[in-house]
Amino acid sequence: MNVRGMKVSVIGLGRSGMAASRLLLKKGAFVFGSDSGTPPISLKGFDYETGVHSERIFDAELIVTSPGVPSDHRILKEARRRGIEVIGEVELASQYFDGQMIAVTGTNGKTTTCALIKAMLDKGGFKAALGGNISPGIPLSQVVLNADTETIIVAEISTFQLETIKEFKPNIGIITNISADHMDRHKDFRTYVSLKRKLFINQDAHDFCILNFDDEITKEIKKEVTSQVFFFSVKNEVENGAFLRKDDIWFNRQQNGKMLFRRQDVLLPGEHNLENILAASVACMLAGCNAESISTVVQTFSGVPHRLEFVKKIKGITFVNNSMCTNPVAFRRSLEGVTTPFVLICGGRNKNLALEQMIAPIRKAKYTVIIGESAPLLARYLKEKGYEEFSIAKTIDEATNVAYAHASVGDTVLLSPGGSSFDMFKDFADRGKKFKESIRRLTNGKDER
Repeated sequence: MNVRGMKVSVIGLGRSGMAASRLLLKKGAFVFGSDSGTPPISLKGFDYETGVHSERIFDAELIVTSPGVPSDHRILKEARRRGIEVIGEVELASQYFDGQMIAVTGTNGKTTTCALIKAMLDKGGFKAALGGNISPGIPLSQVVLNADTETIIVAEISTFQLETIKEFKPNIGIITNISADHMDRHKDFRTYVSLKRKLFINQDAHDFCILNFDDEITKEIKKEVTSQVFFFSVKNEVENGAFLRKDDIWFNRQQNGKMLFRRQDVLLPGEHNLENILAASVACMLAGCNAESISTVVQTFSGVPHRLEFVKKIKGITFVNNSMCTNPVAFRRSLEGVTTPFVLICGGRNKNLALEQMIAPIRKAKYTVIIGESAPLLARYLKEKGYEEFSIAKTIDEATNVAYAHASVGDTVLLSPGGSSFDMFKDFADRGKKFKESIRRLTNGKDER
C-alpha cells in the first residue's frame, strides 16, 4: 500500500489510532484524526478533532479505524456508501511488514499463548516482537515501525480487529478455543465464530493453521482452510501437532515424533494453561525453534499480569489477581485451577453472555463478594440456587476488605470477575491494579507475610 500524498482519516484516537497515525505520517500521508471522546493528543504535524465526528472525516481517500469502533458504526457505513475504502489498524500495519508473523486469536488464552511464544522465540535466539491486542502491549502499527524483515512479530488479534481485515495474512495462525463472548458487539454467536475464522482467510499452502483438537467448534475449521493444519490436544494424540502422551508432551510432524518436555516440568497451573503451552509449542516448532528452548521456557514461565497472578500472602492468606477473566467460560476454567479453599470477588459488566454459567463455580467458594453492574442478577441467581454466602460491594476496596475478613489461614482470596471492567474501571488492567492497591492498604503497604 502506498499512502504517500494520500488523504487519510483515522477514526478513534486511542492507543491503536495514534499508532496508525504515526505510521501513516511516516509513510507520507496527510492524516486527519477524529475521536468522539477527548483523549490526550501529543503528536506533532497531526491535524485532528475531538468531541465530535465531523464531515471532514469524509475528505479522504482512505479511512483507518481503531478496533474499538464497530464496523457498522454510522460513520464507517457512510464512508463506504461514498466509496471510501475502510480498513482497520491491524490491516494497515500488515501492509507495511514483510517479515514472519505469528497471530493468535480465540476466546480465552490469547495473551498467555502470545507471551509464551515470545519467550520461546527469545530463548531460541530469534528476534521477536510482541504486539496487537495484548495488554498493556504495543499496537501492531507501532511494532511495524520498529521491525525489520528478521523480526518475527507475535500478534494477539481480537474479533474487533478481524472485522476490518482484507489482506492480513499471518504465516502462522492460532485459534486457542471458541466460546461465546462479546455478544454485546457481535450480532450472534455464528458471526463471532466466522470472525475468528477470518484469521486464516488469506493463508495459502505455505502457511500454517493451528487449532485446538479438543474444542469441537475450533476443530471443524480445518475443513475451511487452505493452509497446513496442525493441532494441539491434551486428550488425543494427533498426527500433526502437539499432544499429551501419559506424562510427556510430544510434537508430531509427518509421522516424525519428538518429546518436548514432561508435564511435571510445567510451572503454570491448570489444564487450560497446558493447552496454551501446547499451542505455543506448535507455533515455535513450526517457526524453527528448538525443543530445548521450548522446554526451558515451560519450566520457568510463571504467567502474565492479571492472569492468575500471585499478588501477596498476608497472615497465611494468598491473594490472586485474575482480572483478565472477562467471560463465564474463562471464569469457570480459572476456578478449576484453584486448589485451596477460596473467597471469591467476581462481577462486572455483562457482555450479553449467559451469567447463569457462573453460578455452579461460585457455589464452590467459601464466600463471594460481588461487584459491578452484574451484581443484582448474579445475586438473584445465587439465591435461587440456595447459596447465601455472599454480599455485594460498591467498590474494589470494600470488596477486598470483606473478602479478607471472610478468609482464614490457608485460603486464597481470588479476584476473578467473569465480566468486563468498563462499568467501574478503565480496563481490566486498571481493575487488577486497583485490586493490588487495595491489598497493599490492608497492611498499610508493609510486606507482612
